[in-house]
Amino acid sequence: MDAAPRPRLLVSTGPLLLSPLGWVFDAIADAGYTGVEVLVAHNPETRDAERVTGYAREAGLDVPVVHGPYMLLLRNVLGANYLDKTRRSLELAAEIGAVTMVAHAPFRWELAARRWVADEVHDEAAEVGTVFGMENLFPVAGRAFSSVVTPDELAPFPAVVFDTSHFAVAGVDLFDAWTAVSDRVVHLHVSDNFGNGKDSHAPLGSGILPLESFLAHVAASGYAGTITLELDCRAYLDSRDGLVAFLAGEREKAEAMLAGQVPAGRSGYRSGGAGGATTAQGAQP
Repeated sequence: MDAAPRPRLLVSTGPLLLSPLGWVFDAIADAGYTGVEVLVAHNPETRDAERVTGYAREAGLDVPVVHGPYMLLLRNVLGANYLDKTRRSLELAAEIGAVTMVAHAPFRWELAARRWVADEVHDEAAEVGTVFGMENLFPVAGRAFSSVVTPDELAPFPAVVFDTSHFAVAGVDLFDAWTAVSDRVVHLHVSDNFGNGKDSHAPLGSGILPLESFLAHVAASGYAGTITLELDCRAYLDSRDGLVAFLAGEREKAEAMLAGQVPAGRSGYRSGGAGGATTAQGAQP
């Protein structure tokens, strides 16, 4: 009998947005990945579908996921208006051939944009040939500016992008969140979190999150879609060999976790509490 299909691992170009895109694609391919998530950013190459697909083809990669430019530092990329930015991101994702366009929600006070996202965006995405995937965000300084932070706020969306570090910052248990929205998850962003109230994008196993048991649970649940390792790479930017080795090591860790190879004594870990604090059954917090 054939083994059940496993989720597919990608790397985000986001943490490498200041490096030339072709160089980034080559490094990701050399680290053993077959696909990449492209963050649309200031680099004009990330906004050029022909260049993106050309670099991907040369590196032996494909681009199943595109992340729209919703971060604060990218607020004017593809326009400052939420509707215009999202429509242009969906069109670009479709031109690249991506299955999913990752989006952030409008701010809570952007009522017209929130109504459009609720009522119209999914049909518009289908018309251009891609999926609008809503990603959970997190509070900043204790205030939830985004209109989608909790699993309940993700619940109305038919296509969900599940971010582990964002849930940690929001103090949401990963297993509870997965139970609530797994039937709508089309993509995951996976990284660890240091529990300091910030979006750490930390290497797997270096922080407070129970990623070993959680990723085993995700795979065992039958999820076989895409997972992007969204990792802080700044410590490796001075050495291509170091970057490739780091990305390869994170891939190997993720593959082991998805296969259920959980280190002894870690299987009981759960996330929860303010800032994503972690405790374990029978262990010290």
